[in-house]
Amino acid sequence: MEYAWAIVAIVGVIVGGLIMVFGFRRSEQKLTSFDQIDGVMKQDWTRTGNIDFHAAALESAYPQPLTLRVEEKRITENAMGQDVVELRWRLATLEEAKEIVACWNARRG
Repeated sequence: MEYAWAIVAIVGVIVGGLIMVFGFRRSEQKLTSFDQIDGVMKQDWTRTGNIDFHAAALESAYPQPLTLRVEEKRITENAMGQDVVELRWRLATLEEAKEIVACWNARRG
């Protein structure tokens, strides 16, 4: 009889440990993406006119590469008839970079 209580205690500890391990573990969180918006596309990705020169470390004493980014927007109408505007930044193409340099040179001279 003395061993019966010890066995019950050991089984209880094991079951309690398993409940704690599986109960407190983090469940995977799925990332939500705007690509999954249901509705009617009213306007595909178009440039907004905003540009950004992105530098990784502004406080650095060494030269840093600049990345030219362009903002785009897309308009989708959801099931309730509301317009959903999505914004994203993407890397500029060579043609867009040439266009910016031409605008810069035209304003300087």
